[in-house]
Amino acid sequence: MATGDIDNDGRVDAVVTTNEGPIYILRNETPTQNHWLTLKLVGHKSNRDAIGAEVKLVTAKGTQFATVTTSSSYLSSSDKRVHFGLGPESVAQSVEIRWPSGIVQTLKDVRGDQILKVDEAVAPSAEKGTPQ
Repeated sequence: MATGDIDNDGRVDAVVTTNEGPIYILRNETPTQNHWLTLKLVGHKSNRDAIGAEVKLVTAKGTQFATVTTSSSYLSSSDKRVHFGLGPESVAQSVEIRWPSGIVQTLKDVRGDQILKVDEAVAPSAEKGTPQ
């Protein structure tokens, strides 16, 4: 099984396969009023895919953590973008990225309901994000 937001609508979908069997795509079409944020990290000093980067997201409701990886299960690869559910919050107070290179990058007041491309900063305290 592999997971990721296949149709970029903020809801995580799944793809399931069986050995020598069919592929099943499970599209998440659940109606919701909740907000979300997906980060597409691009390394420059670190590896290009940002594999191993650790992300900390803070909202008024709490803190969430994610690590950039593609591993999920046997012979599959999930979406390397990190996805956060924000619930009723439409803005993340802060997003802290610890890149594999050791650079720590912090973004403030990040609007939800978007896929945000974040390039690894040249300087440890730089802020940079580009909506996708």
